[in-house]
Amino acid sequence: MIKHLFIKTLAGAGLLAAVIAGSAAFSAQASAKGEPGKSGTTGTAILLDSTTPASTTTTPGLSDPERWPAWVQGRPTKLDDGSARGWYFWHDASGLHLDTTTPQDRNHAFEAVLTTAGTFYDIDKIHLESGDDVQLLDHGHRLVVKFHTYSGIDGVNFHIAGGDSVRLRLEEGGHLIDRSNIFVGHFNVHPATDPFTIHR
Repeated sequence: MIKHLFIKTLAGAGLLAAVIAGSAAFSAQASAKGEPGKSGTTGTAILLDSTTPASTTTTPGLSDPERWPAWVQGRPTKLDDGSARGWYFWHDASGLHLDTTTPQDRNHAFEAVLTTAGTFYDIDKIHLESGDDVQLLDHGHRLVVKFHTYSGIDGVNFHIAGGDSVRLRLEEGGHLIDRSNIFVGHFNVHPATDPFTIHR
């Protein structure tokens, strides 16, 4: 009788231990999941696309003091002499870049107006010919670009000091260009609209 009671007691203790262990495991799992949307947790927290290159991660004040977002980083892979007609915009270690090209050997008139609360500086014109023009206006807050592009590449390189964004209005032939003809960053992202704003 005593032996039978002892066995039942052990069985009860084992069941209690299993309940305690299960509760602890559930609590640990819930803690690991965290609250939806909180930084550093899984669940509904936003994650970067796995195809985003590690090189887009920057440390403020070191390699990229301008701190533009990951989707703007890197030269568009589609940009080459005579490649898809349009505007190409990106940022890399040497600053910001805005280029045009077309696949046809005839004149395409491109115009862009860039504005920022900061200041454009270190303006560097690339492969410009007669009739092309880059103007810095409004005490450095507005950059106006006019290119007449054939099958080559016209471009301008620059930096922006201060401000928390840059707004781009991109045209071809006197009209806003279709967003499918705008390529941003290494992954050739098309903005949702034209004009569009990029925030730091």
